[in-house]
Amino acid sequence: MLSWVQHRWTGLCLLVMGLGALMLFMFGFFPLKYHSGNLAHINNLPNFIGGVSIDGQEVYNSGENTVVLMVIDGLRYDFVTEEYMPYTGQLLKNKSACIYVSVAEPPTVTMPRIKSPELKKERAQWRRTINFWRDIFAMMTGSVSTFADVALNFGAPAVRGDSVLRVAAERGRRSVMYGDDTWLRLFPGLWAESDGTTSFYVTDYTEVDNNVTRHLDKVLTPDDKKKPTFDFLVLHYLGLDHIGHLEGARSPKIKPKLQEMDDVVKKIFEAMQKWDRPGTLFVCGDHGMRDAGGHGGSTPAEVLVPLVMARTDPYQCPHPDSHGPTVAQVDLAPTIAWLLNAPPPGDSTGRILPGLLPAGILQRLYLLHITARHNADQCAGKAATETEFYKQFERAEKQFAHYLATGEKSAAKIAKEFYEDSLEKMAEYLTEATVGFDLFAIGVGIVLLYCIAVSLVCITLYSFQPETSRKHSVHRLHATSTWGSIIAFISVLAITNSILVLSCYITETKTQFCSMRGIWLAIFLLVSCVLSMSYWIIKTSIEKIKDLSLLRDLNAIDYLLIIGTLFHSWSFFGTSFIEEEHMTWYFFWNTLMFFILVRTVAVVVIYLSRKLSGATEVQEKPELEQRMSAVGIGIVPKWVLLIALHRYLRTMNQTGDRWLFLPDTADWLKAPENAFYLQAHLVIGTVATLGICLYNLRHTNNLGHLHTIFTTAAALCIFCYRIATESLDSPFEDIKSWDTVHIVNVFWVILIAQFVFEFLTYVGVFKNCGVNPATRNTVSSNRFDYNKSKAKTEDYFYEPMIEEPWNLEEVKLNLARSMSHLMLNDLMLIIALLMRPHNVIMVPSVYITCVLTSKCMDHKLLDSRSGRNTEVVDILSRTLVHVWIGCLFFFYQGNSNSLASVDLGSGYVGLRSYCAVRVALRMGVHAYAGPALAGAALYCQLAAEASSWRQYLQTVWRATNIFALQRVYSVAVYCVVATVFRHHLFVWTVFSPKLLYDFVAMTFTIQALVTIAEIIGLTHLTSWIAQAFVSKSRL
Repeated sequence: MLSWVQHRWTGLCLLVMGLGALMLFMFGFFPLKYHSGNLAHINNLPNFIGGVSIDGQEVYNSGENTVVLMVIDGLRYDFVTEEYMPYTGQLLKNKSACIYVSVAEPPTVTMPRIKSPELKKERAQWRRTINFWRDIFAMMTGSVSTFADVALNFGAPAVRGDSVLRVAAERGRRSVMYGDDTWLRLFPGLWAESDGTTSFYVTDYTEVDNNVTRHLDKVLTPDDKKKPTFDFLVLHYLGLDHIGHLEGARSPKIKPKLQEMDDVVKKIFEAMQKWDRPGTLFVCGDHGMRDAGGHGGSTPAEVLVPLVMARTDPYQCPHPDSHGPTVAQVDLAPTIAWLLNAPPPGDSTGRILPGLLPAGILQRLYLLHITARHNADQCAGKAATETEFYKQFERAEKQFAHYLATGEKSAAKIAKEFYEDSLEKMAEYLTEATVGFDLFAIGVGIVLLYCIAVSLVCITLYSFQPETSRKHSVHRLHATSTWGSIIAFISVLAITNSILVLSCYITETKTQFCSMRGIWLAIFLLVSCVLSMSYWIIKTSIEKIKDLSLLRDLNAIDYLLIIGTLFHSWSFFGTSFIEEEHMTWYFFWNTLMFFILVRTVAVVVIYLSRKLSGATEVQEKPELEQRMSAVGIGIVPKWVLLIALHRYLRTMNQTGDRWLFLPDTADWLKAPENAFYLQAHLVIGTVATLGICLYNLRHTNNLGHLHTIFTTAAALCIFCYRIATESLDSPFEDIKSWDTVHIVNVFWVILIAQFVFEFLTYVGVFKNCGVNPATRNTVSSNRFDYNKSKAKTEDYFYEPMIEEPWNLEEVKLNLARSMSHLMLNDLMLIIALLMRPHNVIMVPSVYITCVLTSKCMDHKLLDSRSGRNTEVVDILSRTLVHVWIGCLFFFYQGNSNSLASVDLGSGYVGLRSYCAVRVALRMGVHAYAGPALAGAALYCQLAAEASSWRQYLQTVWRATNIFALQRVYSVAVYCVVATVFRHHLFVWTVFSPKLLYDFVAMTFTIQALVTIAEIIGLTHLTSWIAQAFVSKSRL
């Protein structure tokens, strides 16, 4: 089993297993909505109440009605006033309409399905929101979807189960839709007429709504008999939300847009007055928006939306001042269904809006009975018949039956009160009971994560041992029987399986994990294998870890990094530390910078004082003087400037929750009068990125300066893209008309060509073609040339099974350096392309921070002692500080743990239409630009500073283990936090989004480490191919 501990990529494999454990945890934590499959039919309306007969369909009949549902995306409750919407305000004033506070269930999430036709200015800010799937689902089905829908609604899958549209179609009602084509995907085949709008531009405030309004004159005009041409009309307007996302809820464009929507309300209401039947208009938002323009949380501005219900004469709103009580979005479904003379949808948990309940006692009681009976039937299957609200419903039914039999109004009054009380409690119960946590899956996931975390601790500590200690373990390994190890592993696997099976039976859980059917059987066996592997890794590591003396050189800064990393995860037991996680990292980083500055200055001052006093230890070490001079002159001033840079970057983007509404530097830069400074940020950031990339080319085979040409051309593509998207002014007007998709495609071709060129160079293709890199690149003439050592080419016998005559390891190391730096260069250029203009300055800032901080992390830099082996503590401190830098820039960029901060615009750079994989990759690289650049910079430093191929592999092994351990540890702790607070008020708005972010972060960490493994694998492949080329060329 020692081979598992010693293998270079065991840490990466354990990280992949950790991702699987997290997925199992999320399966249990994010409850799925299990639809009953019940389809409502008009014949199912009850004809008996407590044994007393009644003509259900006759009493239920609402008459001939026409319904218009007008959804204004991003409509906040405080927008519906006479100031913004005067006609609507007048309807409320004369009681022709009622307004309700409709509660949108959090999270109000981003819908990442939206198409990206063309790229326009500031499309990086394009966040077409919205909690569309979740809230429209509630409006049309009458049931609340779950948080899992956030992750599962890519592509807007069709709604399974019953809906208003289905029951209306069954009753022969004609439904028409104009607006977002997502409606067509959610409810396919249920529209008599539709026009789905697909050209969603976030900078388009007019056309996107005109595409809806242009149909109104035709569709609202009745026929010759004044009969409307439809029964149910859906209109979905997006312009208001687009304005909010770009400029916030206080934008000067908000008021004109609301007045435009008010004109639409006026047109619809005046048209309804000409019909031969009553018309009902519902005006609502699917969610609100913050003052800053985003949404995704649970603040009142995001979840409290207006629901205006206007009805033609003769109608008077029964509520005082036309303001009704708070209602739920699910109440729209049974209300619209009743108006269309259709039964409530099968899974509906809503109730008919109080402003529309008829004045007749019999019909009002029957409607209350229908909704209460409908909800009670769903509760009955959930062992809720013994609850007080179910008994209250039974009492109401008896009183209703008594009224039908005797006509006593007192019985009717009591029945009404009992129905309303039971309905309120049933709605709460069903909303909670239709979803549930799978605690067994949660528990197994947490146990797996902690076993994997402990395993990673063990293999990380094992890798910290001196090489001599590990070699001793290898010699003892040969004495171990292979068959004995296999038998031992199978035995532990059998025991683990038995424990899991017993746990399933003892707990009597109904979790699918214990069903052992289909894919769950494979998952069950995989869990057993992972637990068994973890046991053997931990056991073997404990036995073989003998010498950790190299960790004795840890200093105060190292302990700060370790303790800070450990504490950070446990800080999430406070919700504020999740919402304001950036403040934790800002505090950690400021503390670290202060420690380094004080320590550096103190060491220099002590050295100077001792030198002036003539201390012998200083005079006998002339190299110490050179080192202190470099620190005092070269590092301290740069560190002070770096502190100033970070202070500026911290003000760039307000993030978190508490201070998000405050203005930041980005807001100032985006003001029209400051366009020059915004473009200066863009140009400086891009040019600095280009300069760093050109500097990194010293590690590549820049044959004929082709890499310089490739890199410069890629940077020019970025400038052309910015000009074409009008983010940058240019005297070359023709560039503004260039196709941005073609520009980005050329950009990708250039980056791919760089890697292909470098690979062919190392293989030796150009040498066989008569071009010798050694003669063209005199600075590194031995770097890319395969040759035999001179000492071994004369009268020397090679044993091919023992040694390799070619300098393969040297060239492998050089190739690893080259590919690592090309990877970093390409990543920097890609991120510079995806970033918002004001954030481009962060790309070179990450690199500068990593390089300077790595110098300060050198344990030999400020230590007068010589001959120490600080390789282990150096790699530990460097890796942790690069983790810190990545997290720091993640928040500098404006990201947070709220879904509202996800920037969809970056996902569509260079795309004409939606593609899930490409959009997700672009969004992920953009969101995690800081961690990605910091990690790439670290591995470049490891390759550049390695003196041999063996040392490089060893440092990569250690760094990979540390990265994997940090990621699994943080996730394992947070899963415990989320489980403890699973019933917290903010579980879906604070704790759950953080879980999604951790899942994505772990996925991209795996992808990053796999890239490093691919580079090392590529060096072996290149060496194998090169031997064939070189051997043939020298025959």
